Amino acid sequence: MRKNPFNMLKMSVLGCAVLVGVSGAVLTAGSASAETVTAVPISAKVTPIAIQAAAVQMKEVALTSKTENLKTNVKVPQLTGMLDAKYEEQLNDILLSHANEDLANWEKEADEAAADAKTKGFTYRPYELTIIYKLKLDGTGFPAGLVSLEITTYGATGGTGMPRVDTYNVLNREEAQRVTLQDVLGDSYKETVDAGVRAAMDEHPENYFKDDFKGIGESQGFYVENGEAVVVFPKYAIAPGVMGSPEFRFPLAADLNIPVKTEPAPKVAMDLASGDQITSAEGVSLVPFRKVAEGLGYEVTWNQATYAAEVHKGAQWTSVTVGKDSYFYAKMAPVSLGAAPVIQNDILYVPLKFVSDILKAEVKTGDAGVLHIEQ
Repeated sequence: MRKNPFNMLKMSVLGCAVLVGVSGAVLTAGSASAETVTAVPISAKVTPIAIQAAAVQMKEVALTSKTENLKTNVKVPQLTGMLDAKYEEQLNDILLSHANEDLANWEKEADEAAADAKTKGFTYRPYELTIIYKLKLDGTGFPAGLVSLEITTYGATGGTGMPRVDTYNVLNREEAQRVTLQDVLGDSYKETVDAGVRAAMDEHPENYFKDDFKGIGESQGFYVENGEAVVVFPKYAIAPGVMGSPEFRFPLAADLNIPVKTEPAPKVAMDLASGDQITSAEGVSLVPFRKVAEGLGYEVTWNQATYAAEVHKGAQWTSVTVGKDSYFYAKMAPVSLGAAPVIQNDILYVPLKFVSDILKAEVKTGDAGVLHIEQ
């Protein structure tokens, strides 16, 4: 079994993640059996700020498999009508890129399984991939301007599958911004959610793995609808599979409005010691991916299924795959940097040029080989 190279990473509920407030959880197909709990009311209130509300609409792109070994029902949402056209373009590209990556991975798995079945004389049952979506809020509801989108990706191999739900929450304004649980539940959101989840577990201990719940993380999956923040957990994360994906609802304050972040993002900088760097077989200088990305303010998500890592900050995003010398940023064409990402001592390393050429950060060498990185 492969090891997770991010030994410092507490696994989030996502296989891939979100960047405009993307977070995720796993649901049963159709989510009909998901446990829903109304949690304790929140007391945090945010001073209302007037935001221009505009409705977004959804179009969709249907993707089909190039192999008969995989059946597909893939509908990729594409938003239209956002006030920030550039953000809309980037988000749509992310949604489509994720779906194409999922499709390619499942096609590969299906072809390999079909070939293996033929070799061993088994009857192969085609794999299935389904991607569906639901627009929870279009920007005209409450809170004003909030767009909340849920996308469910479900792959089946003939047995029980592990669906993935990605949630995207964004404030629709001339300069779109990511929306977090803290924005909709207040500064004490972690305490509020943790208390609500534990209360539900205490009430029905037979339905949960109480000892497995250590509290939510910053990338906890959620969406907003009907004046509530709905926190979702992956299948098997805190409950038996029969419970589906537990959902916990937290009512928003009646006068809540999401604060607008108007200050420009400050520059971030970090130093990387010479001991953090290694050299690849090709003689290329490599640096620890997670340490650099988080040091520059990116959020990191590891996808064990694809052996890939994704980083995002606002609408900026990219991903790297172990053993694949192909790098990109947003919509740029993939480029080679002379070495593929590698794992050494459970740490993922990427070429130093990834930092300068892909993340567009400034890299300077200081005393004792220390690298000063600024973005």
